[in-house]
Amino acid sequence: MKKLALFLVGAIAGVLVCFIVFYISGLAFESLGIRLYESEADQQRNFNIFLISSLISFIAGGMLCAKKFA
Repeated sequence: MKKLALFLVGAIAGVLVCFIVFYISGLAFESLGIRLYESEADQQRNFNIFLISSLISFIAGGMLCAKKFA
């Protein structure tokens, strides 16, 4: 049970870090005048990239926390 709880804590922390990185980079690109998408297809591609990176950070954060603190 402890290992599962540690995995979930690490996974949530990993997703939060991923979200913060994407959010800050979006703000930086917007302030520099860089458009991240021109069409709905570009917007969907960016969303898919975010989903994949969120999944990777979820798994990596969970595994790292579970192995480090267990």
